[in-house]
Amino acid sequence: MKSHVRLGARASWLSRFIAVAALMLILVPTALAQDATPMASPGAMSPGEQMVRTLDPKALPEGWKIPASATHVTNYGVHEWYQNLTKGEATRAADYGIKFKQVDANLDLQASLAAVQEVAGQVDVINFTPVNEKASGPTITKLAAETGKPIICESSPTDGCTTLISIDDYAAGFKVGVWAGEYAQKNLDGKARILDVGLPALTTTVNRSKGFADGIKSVLPDAEVIASVDAQGLKDTAVKVSADALTANPDVNIIFGINDDSALGGLQAFESQGGDTANLLVVGFGCEGKACKDALAEGGPYKVSAAMFPEYQGRLIIDAGVAAFNGTELPTHIVAPTIAVTADNLGEYYAKEGDGYTANFDAISQISVEGEK
Repeated sequence: MKSHVRLGARASWLSRFIAVAALMLILVPTALAQDATPMASPGAMSPGEQMVRTLDPKALPEGWKIPASATHVTNYGVHEWYQNLTKGEATRAADYGIKFKQVDANLDLQASLAAVQEVAGQVDVINFTPVNEKASGPTITKLAAETGKPIICESSPTDGCTTLISIDDYAAGFKVGVWAGEYAQKNLDGKARILDVGLPALTTTVNRSKGFADGIKSVLPDAEVIASVDAQGLKDTAVKVSADALTANPDVNIIFGINDDSALGGLQAFESQGGDTANLLVVGFGCEGKACKDALAEGGPYKVSAAMFPEYQGRLIIDAGVAAFNGTELPTHIVAPTIAVTADNLGEYYAKEGDGYTANFDAISQISVEGEK
């Protein structure tokens, strides 16, 4: 759950996004190696970011040393996002010969801070996802100063991090908002009555909701968010709070969720009340797991999600740690790629294998992050 959007830059970003989106409709992707960088203007990236995006474990710069170990202190390890993210980290760490493990704070702030302090004395690189971004800042800042070790943060901006690996949440929300607006024009009589199944405690998820609202209103100026609920990113909570909101607002025809569980929980609440799903659009965020991909492929009301590619982000986290361990100066934020994924393009980014899905790193690496913050 992530974000680094500057309010003053949004107007210029929106105009660039429209131009880039139009261009991407006519471009045919060119095959790249697995270690290729997501498309971005080289001049827009610092040398450190370029290094991270192009690292090859088998062809490191001369004189570089490989860290012996890295541990990721996650905030909620039972969530499918973190299961897939840390699998990506473990796979990439193995490419280097780095010993990798995960420590789960299970949404407990004190457990998170205690864990990261303990880990700091045991490993060469610390990967960290905050339970609370503001409350974690003093501890991370102190550890960075005392140990000098790289602290690669994921999801939310936290003071003291060497760098943050995350998507531009506002931009990703805007992308699926535009898609939803165009869908509503063609299929919902141009009407958009939106239930926002959000998470107001984090700046990252607030930016997702804000980006979605701005994106859909760029297509349908009369689109209206008629209810926003706090589902805490959890499906059971999403079902409950969405049911209450839908009872009070039976004319909702679009449900936006800030993650898979929020969107799927909102859909479950709608179905449990006997709503007409033929006139409903569900918009998700993350598409980190099997449930989202299956829902997209089924062709029901869940038609689009802002895919975040946890497996690929895991690679970036490990690569950033290796670069920082070797003294590479990294930017405050390295933007991970996102795209509006639907039933039509799902197969470009994930191959269905048995009961699961395998990420296509070649295709993911081609997604543009141009203009994203």
